Parts: sequence; structure tokens; C-alpha cells
Amino acid sequence: MFLRYLTFLKIVNDEFSDMVVSVELHPDRIRLSLVDDSWIDVRYPVEDKFSFHWQRGEKIYRIDTAPHHRNIKTYPRHIHLGSENNIVEDNVTEEGKSPEENFRRFMLWVRNILQND
Repeated sequence: MFLRYLTFLKIVNDEFSDMVVSVELHPDRIRLSLVDDSWIDVRYPVEDKFSFHWQRGEKIYRIDTAPHHRNIKTYPRHIHLGSENNIVEDNVTEEGKSPEENFRRFMLWVRNILQND
């Protein structure tokens, strides 16, 4: 897991330094602070279980694989879009993609939201 987080940090440095202003490496996650004073916690303990949590003031944007919301087509992957209770299908990450690719897809999604807000 720790090596995976180091790989994520390299991706941040190489591809997303325009939007990430600082990084904290913790045993169970990485925290990214963004240019708009929001932050992201990334947890990816095993290949097919993850949580990308983006906190923007009172709004949350989280893509995770917690095994609830069975009615979602992309189960167990789903997005909390703006709040805990607004659950939508995950059209950002993709089953079968590497953790690095799914992290990159998430960060591109964040960049798109930042640029269009």
C-alpha cells in the first residue's frame, strides 16, 4: 500500500502540480491540499477497494467501493456528488483499471470541476 501511495505522489508531481499545493503521507492514506483550499484523502488499501474523498467546504465528492447502494449500475463503485445522500453511478473510475489509472482519472475529474466552477 505504501508503495502505491508513493506512485500516486509521483503522478501528482508529474501531472497535477498545477492544482495540488501540498501533500501529506499517512500510513493509511495520502492527503492532497488543493489551490482552492479544499483537500482530498486517498485510500487504496487493496487493488479493488478504494476511496477518493474530496472535501470542498460543506460539499463532498467521494468515489468509493463501500458495499452499499446495490441499486447503482456500477455497484460497488459509486459517487457521493456534493453530499453524502446524493449517490450516482461512478462514470469516472473503471473496474479492471489499475489503481494508478483510476487515481489519474479521479484527479482529471477534479481538475475539470475546478476549471468549470
